[in-house]
Amino acid sequence: MDTRLIEHILKIAEEKSITRAAEKLYLTQSALNQQLLHLEQELGTPLFKRSKTNWGPTPAGEIYLEGDREMLRVKRQIYSRISDLTHGYKGSIRVGMTPVRGTDMFIHVYPVFHKEYPNMEVLPYELNVFEMQKQISQGNLDLGFMTLFESQRDNNGYQNLYGEEILIAAPQSWDFGAWSIPGENSRRAALPLQALKGRPMILLRKKTTMRPILDKLFRTRKVNPQILFDTANPATILEMVRAGICCGIVAESTTKGFERGIQYYSLDTPLYWNVVVSYPKGAFLSKAAQQFIGYAKEYWLEKEENQ
Repeated sequence: MDTRLIEHILKIAEEKSITRAAEKLYLTQSALNQQLLHLEQELGTPLFKRSKTNWGPTPAGEIYLEGDREMLRVKRQIYSRISDLTHGYKGSIRVGMTPVRGTDMFIHVYPVFHKEYPNMEVLPYELNVFEMQKQISQGNLDLGFMTLFESQRDNNGYQNLYGEEILIAAPQSWDFGAWSIPGENSRRAALPLQALKGRPMILLRKKTTMRPILDKLFRTRKVNPQILFDTANPATILEMVRAGICCGIVAESTTKGFERGIQYYSLDTPLYWNVVVSYPKGAFLSKAAQQFIGYAKEYWLEKEENQ
C-alpha cells in the first residue's frame, strides 16, 4: 500500500512550508511541488494557500488532509493486525514523551524492547503534553507517555500507569509554625497554600500540565505567589530549594536524589495526577505496542517503589 504521496502532502501541512517539507522528505522542492500540482490538477482545486511564511490549507485542503490522516490510520491498523497474526512484528511505533521524565523511561525501556522485537522500529519524539495530545489526535503518534490531571484529558484513548502526589518542597530551615498540620499521608505533614504567602517560589512553566492547575488553586485560595522565575525542569526547582533560595511545587517522583536539605509537605487537600499512556481514539494496539507500554509501566512502578 503506497501512501508516499499522502505522507508528502501531510508533511507540507505539518511544516506549513513546501521548502521545509521538501528538506524533511529529502526531496527537491521542484519534485515535491510537481507532486502537489499534479494532485491539485486531478482534484480541480488548490489544496494550500501559497505564502512565503505560511502554507495553510484551503477548505478543500482541510477535507483532503482529514482523509489522508484517516487512510494512514487504517493502513497502520491493517499492518499491525497482520503483524500480530503472522508474528512478523515489523513496522514502526511512534512514541511521544516529555523531556526529562519520558527520556529517562525511554533509555531504560528501549534496550529491553529492542531485544524482544529487533525488527520493530521505535521512533521517539520529545514534546510537551499539549503538543503530544494534538499529534496523537492527528494520528502522527501511536503512543504518548505523559503526566496530567483527569480534567486535562481529551478525546484520545488513555491508560493510567500509576498515580503520584504533588508536593510542596521547602528548605529544611524554614519554619512554618502552626501552618504545618498532620497530613493524610502519615509520612509527611501538610501545608495550606496560604502558608506560602510572601515566600519566594519557582514553579514549572505555564506550558506544563501542572502549572495551570496550580495557578487555578492559587486563585481559588486567594494567594498571589511571589514567583522568582519558572522552569521546564523540576531538578532546577529542587536545587534552588536545597540552596535555601525558594520553595516550589513538584511531583513526588522528581524528588528522588533531593532528600538532603529539603522538607516535603502534602497540600492540605492532597493533590494527585497520573502518569498515563495515550493513543488515538479507537486505535488498535499491536502486541508490540502493548509490550512497550508494559515495560514502561514496570519501569515507573519499580522507580516509585525504590523512592
